[in-house]
Amino acid sequence: MKDLFKSELLRFRLWAIAAAAVHAGILGFMARIVDLAQQPLLVYQVFAMTYAVAGTLLGLYQMGTYRKPNQWLSLLHRPMHRLQIAGALGGAGAVLLFVAVAFPIALIALYQDTMTARVVDMRHWMMPIAGWLIALIGYAAGAYAMIGNRRHSFAVLVLPCLLMFAQASGVAMLALQATLLAVLVGLVAIVFRPDPVAAPRGLAATAATALPVQLGAYFLLWMLGFGAEMAWTATGTHPLNTPTPPQGGYIEADRAEGKDMLLLGIEDSRDPDAVLWREQIALSDVYTHYPLRNLPHRGEMTNLQPMEFTDGERNITWVFKHDSMRFVGYGALDKRARGALGMGEAQAAFPAPTMPFAVDYLYNAHAAYQYDDGQGRIYERIRLPRGEVMASPPQPAGDNLLVLSDRAAYFYPGREAMNGLDLLQPLMRVPMPGKVGNLSRMDVIELLDGYLVSFTYTWGVWSSELQHPFQQVLRVDGNGRARIVARRDIGQDLPAAYTARIWWLSPALRTLCLGAQDLYAAPDPLRAPPQPMPRSMLWLALACCVVSLFGAIWLSARQQLSPRNRWLWVAMCGVVGVPALVALWLMVPKREALPASPPGLQVAAA
Repeated sequence: MKDLFKSELLRFRLWAIAAAAVHAGILGFMARIVDLAQQPLLVYQVFAMTYAVAGTLLGLYQMGTYRKPNQWLSLLHRPMHRLQIAGALGGAGAVLLFVAVAFPIALIALYQDTMTARVVDMRHWMMPIAGWLIALIGYAAGAYAMIGNRRHSFAVLVLPCLLMFAQASGVAMLALQATLLAVLVGLVAIVFRPDPVAAPRGLAATAATALPVQLGAYFLLWMLGFGAEMAWTATGTHPLNTPTPPQGGYIEADRAEGKDMLLLGIEDSRDPDAVLWREQIALSDVYTHYPLRNLPHRGEMTNLQPMEFTDGERNITWVFKHDSMRFVGYGALDKRARGALGMGEAQAAFPAPTMPFAVDYLYNAHAAYQYDDGQGRIYERIRLPRGEVMASPPQPAGDNLLVLSDRAAYFYPGREAMNGLDLLQPLMRVPMPGKVGNLSRMDVIELLDGYLVSFTYTWGVWSSELQHPFQQVLRVDGNGRARIVARRDIGQDLPAAYTARIWWLSPALRTLCLGAQDLYAAPDPLRAPPQPMPRSMLWLALACCVVSLFGAIWLSARQQLSPRNRWLWVAMCGVVGVPALVALWLMVPKREALPASPPGLQVAAA
């Protein structure tokens, strides 16, 4: 085993050293220009995809050279267990990827930590491990795709896509990556045998092998919907491509200007003041606010946006440090350290990761702050009640400021916000009529003695997580009392069967994917749970499962399956649906028909 491990290292050593040198050169060049620790999320996603692709190519090439029939038999017929052979090859691949991926990242982090005044948190030291795990995930997926049955093994490449949608962060993300890697290593262990094309033995091995095939089929069937949508677009009848969107639908609601949205909301209102409001809407400014979809979490390895701002008068760049929960400064010109900056005169630590959103203003999940240029201090200006989180930082709404939490909208005095640095008290609180995770926009107009507020809930219609979009308009008087003046249901411009295909194709796999997406993740108050499907989609999903059940009965009767395995497959197809039927067709070979004996031979035998 040691000799095989060393031979693989020697075989790829030049490639690994060259890749490490190129990787370190790219990171070093970028580190001279920008702060790699404070880049937006997209930059980290591009690097992660590069690491995954590099690992996949290594797994494909390394296993592809051994996968030829003669070389595969020679490799497996060594005086050691097959898993020891797999461990030697995989261990060498892991070391090579560590040299090419993790080591350059750690080297750049060490450079920034020891030779610059830039912020390097503990979360940044997790990046080499995360990059290495991502490369190993790609490596294991590529190895399995090359070793397994080519008829279906490449479906395993859909499993690493989980990392794009996972909600975990920080250490929890490392745990998710390690879990996904363990699953892929288990799949490689199943097929790493003298006959890797043969069907797996045992219920657990069959179920594990069928999982990526079913997920791949599920993904491809879902993608066929986009092909139908492209054909729909080519005909010029798609609601997104028509000059005028369908009336009363969510496309119209998403495209409408603030004034048009308010007019649509009170169009059928019977309130006696509705005529006056229409005139005021036409003459006044309408303020439109969009809720946040994510908030920064302590210890997460990436950033939603750079968590830094610059004091132009003092030429100091302040960068938020997760370890101390304070801002750390360095000179914008000389790049030397300038100390730490906390909350208020006491320089207290912030309760959550804080980032800027406007000139001299910052926010986190619990409060909003203002940086005073004259004093060089950060003061807390707005504090949300306990149990609520920020859904939109302070923005103008007439003469006052509007802040959205996950439960309500708050109006704060604009004059006090401009003329002081004290903690502001809300003038009024307007509870939200729905989940903030489904809120797509909030439109506000200032009246003589209050506000006219419109809440529009259409976020999630495209993914079928929101089944009942609506708009509700409230009249808020000067004392903060709100009353409903109009409510209308918003139509779904696309057929429910199209938007909900991600569910009715396989409710079981959809539930599995949602569970994997939230694995190890903390609850997110800015997300709304999926709403129950309409009855028509329930019947459609049931029909797909029934068709899959009878299709499996017919197909399995013509395949090489024992009675026990046959009915297990039939049951799986009935529960999972069409993707399981596709997996049955791809994974299980047909039964070989015995050649019929010539008639003359039969007579002679008699």
